[in-house]
Amino acid sequence: MRDDFHVFSARIYKVWLVRFVDVPPNISKQLGPDSAVPVVGTVEGVPLRSTLVPRGNGAYRLAIHGDIRKKLRVDAGAVVEVAVRRDEDSREPQLPPSLVLALRNSPNAQQKFRSMTTALRRQIVRYLVSVKSQATLERRVLKFVERLERQAPSRMACRKKKGKSR
Repeated sequence: MRDDFHVFSARIYKVWLVRFVDVPPNISKQLGPDSAVPVVGTVEGVPLRSTLVPRGNGAYRLAIHGDIRKKLRVDAGAVVEVAVRRDEDSREPQLPPSLVLALRNSPNAQQKFRSMTTALRRQIVRYLVSVKSQATLERRVLKFVERLERQAPSRMACRKKKGKSR
């Protein structure tokens, strides 16, 4: 591992359906005070790309994805070695050309799409491109953009307007 990776061992625990490991407080401080920290690394040598989430008092926890647990054949209670570093690469999804064109032709839909979280945009793109034919992709893109155009302003926009008038 390179020097900029933080290596630690931790026990996997379960919160509802998700398995986590706690990041030690000293490593949490080094990774930054953000509410969510994008990271890359490994769990027992298996590649990982995830986001650290706060667990309180400035410390973070890391979700151990199901595909990693299945490869390692581990679950809650197992102790694993984790190596992580802050991920500086963009998390933006690669948009298919048909979606780029459709959003360019609809500024309203484009603004709504850009106001979504990066994670939601990735999920939408994953759904749109999970087809076998270009015709199906174009139909999905057309329906998606039409829905965005019909969609009412977001709740956040409504809250901001209410807050200003008070």
